[in-house]
Amino acid sequence: MKHRLFATILLAAHLTDASASSGLHESFEVTGSVIKNHDGDTITLLTAERGVINVRLSGADTPETGQAYWRVARDALHRQIADRRMMVRCYKQDWRKREVCHALVDGKDPALALVEQGLAWYAFMFADELTPEMRVAYEAAEAGARQGRIGLWQEPDPMPPWECRKLRKAHQKCR
Repeated sequence: MKHRLFATILLAAHLTDASASSGLHESFEVTGSVIKNHDGDTITLLTAERGVINVRLSGADTPETGQAYWRVARDALHRQIADRRMMVRCYKQDWRKREVCHALVDGKDPALALVEQGLAWYAFMFADELTPEMRVAYEAAEAGARQGRIGLWQEPDPMPPWECRKLRKAHQKCR
């Protein structure tokens, strides 16, 4: 029941905010086993319905490979999802052709947990892809981690991953 309510809320939110240029497609829900998590917000999921799919978790943005805390975020995600079934509600593909999905493991959002642990930023630039309740939860999680100086917030000025990606695209190094 909880999963159906979650799926219904997400579907309604995505249909409301759909735009042709964003890579949105008809949403789908699948459950599977994690084969690998590449970093803190990207996994490979084996499903019965769709085979192997590459998934970018929505709501959070973890440090890029090579940035401070990227391994810590990857390992924290691994501890949450290893040997567990994951339900995902996918609604678009990103520029790398990964399915962008909201996820639940044992009824918990692993991306939100990373934000709470100070290992990810709330991906506010995609707030319109979240329900109002999810936006509030992610905002509060980041605020709490910042205030508590948890994880990457222990650093004086952590570089957000979107800034790192811009620098790398310009062939510059990030920290």
